[in-house]
Amino acid sequence: MHASGKYEKHVCQIIPFRRAITVYENAVSAGTGNFLEDGPSRTLNIDEALLPENTSFGVKISGDSMEPEFHDGDIAWVIKQETVENGEIGIFSLNGDAYIKKLREDNESIFLVSLNKKYAPIRVSENDRFDVFGKVVGTGNATDLSI
Repeated sequence: MHASGKYEKHVCQIIPFRRAITVYENAVSAGTGNFLEDGPSRTLNIDEALLPENTSFGVKISGDSMEPEFHDGDIAWVIKQETVENGEIGIFSLNGDAYIKKLREDNESIFLVSLNKKYAPIRVSENDRFDVFGKVVGTGNATDLSI
């Protein structure tokens, strides 16, 4: 209160909640495959409104095989989990190379499928080393995020 007995008007600024999140700098391939695990990463403070709920980490995308939904240089937001359902997009390791692909399972095989039709599906054989890093839940533009 002022000495005159009147209240001063104060303007409050809403500050968005920022969250620290790891973004892996070794790009996952939307094409030939790049190894992700143990690669360089950065921890960024990002406005939580820009992240899908429960996001665990982000990875840079390299290549055009997941266009039109994911573009070269984008960041894929991922929920870390050990399984991905048939038809979901995930981050996978196949024989040491990391991919962003759609998982397709039929009665006989598992395939990693590109959204861009010019790329053939990659068949996962029983002798391959195959791991799931997590489910992709969204995308962000690396330029907008200053990454």
